[in-house]
Amino acid sequence: MPPWDPDPHVGKFKDDKGLSSDQIKTLVHWVEAGAPRGEGADPLAAAKHVAPDWPLGKPDVIVDIPTYQIPASGIVDYQYPVVANPLTTGKWLKASTTQVTERQGVHHVLSGFIKEGQTNRGMSAWGSSVGGYTVGMESVVNPKSIGTYVPPGGSLGFQMHYTPFGKEVTSKQQVGLYFYKDGEKPELMMRENVIVDQFIKLPPNDGAHKEIAYLDFPKDALLYTTVAHAHYRGAASTLTLRYPDGKEKLVLNIPKYDFNWQRMYEFDQPIQIPAGSKMIATYTYDNSKRNPANPDPSKEVVWGDQSFEEMFYTSMRYRWVDETAEKQTNYDELMMKTRLLGMLDDNIDDKVQESELRGQFATMLQGKFALVDANKDGGIDQQEFDNVMKMMPR
Repeated sequence: MPPWDPDPHVGKFKDDKGLSSDQIKTLVHWVEAGAPRGEGADPLAAAKHVAPDWPLGKPDVIVDIPTYQIPASGIVDYQYPVVANPLTTGKWLKASTTQVTERQGVHHVLSGFIKEGQTNRGMSAWGSSVGGYTVGMESVVNPKSIGTYVPPGGSLGFQMHYTPFGKEVTSKQQVGLYFYKDGEKPELMMRENVIVDQFIKLPPNDGAHKEIAYLDFPKDALLYTTVAHAHYRGAASTLTLRYPDGKEKLVLNIPKYDFNWQRMYEFDQPIQIPAGSKMIATYTYDNSKRNPANPDPSKEVVWGDQSFEEMFYTSMRYRWVDETAEKQTNYDELMMKTRLLGMLDDNIDDKVQESELRGQFATMLQGKFALVDANKDGGIDQQEFDNVMKMMPR
């Protein structure tokens, strides 16, 4: 029985695997009674369920990700294999399933389309995703009449996070792709973006450290799914919609984050996001000895790829209300312009005070804050922040 992490009092989700209060009460009373066997044959003994290789059926296209030899111990840097795009004509993706052979050793798989002739093959150059994987999330299915466009040619890039687990193994992964049939073009277009904060800093021996970041939505949107992701010190996570008038709505609450089982939560009804709203993610981290999964509570922890480091990563799948498959927009580009401000602006006032500066920004603007704060309001707003970015190396 897989765990179901969201607070049942916040939001409703499709494929809700949580137990009802009555079901929990039944189990507790049964345990308290000594777990009596009951009468008759054991129905579980008679059940012979074998999980299918492809739970969504036979894929239209199967993409083989190059195999990788996971060592028995040590640290494995992220791997970025690239394969040729099997599509000779552009297609609209309906669903995908990622299949892995060594679940103990595969932390996650991310993917993206790489344009023909693109030399930078890191994630910053990726386009449309063709699927992903974390424990508990193997398939991604678009709602009816909504698709993700995958162009022809070019390549498909993958970010592979492998974790040694005491045994040397060869891991093989495949991605099964399911497309809309020729001439069956979807009407609407799914988008995906993430709220990240690469400036997180967890003090040592702190059992309840909080970090916050947000994304601005420049146009009306509908939010379909979300995924919360942290590492061993992740303790809780929330996602809050702040409307333009300042009112707030909690749309996801994970009071006890479980690193070992991560899901994509699909809202029963898409969440309406008016233009000018913010989606605010908050994470609580337990960097204390009370956390049995904590590698070392005496260390200050910052953002990093490896599981013994930390992450702040909330993924969202959404669509722009006035965007269609025929009439695509640049709204994602508008959203990305404020991402860095959203990482630094901890008090969510659309400005970065000097006390909020972190990382290379704190170093670069040391002694220069008053100069950058052109309107002298005590904070760096988006326009002033754009001027700072022009001074930064790429």
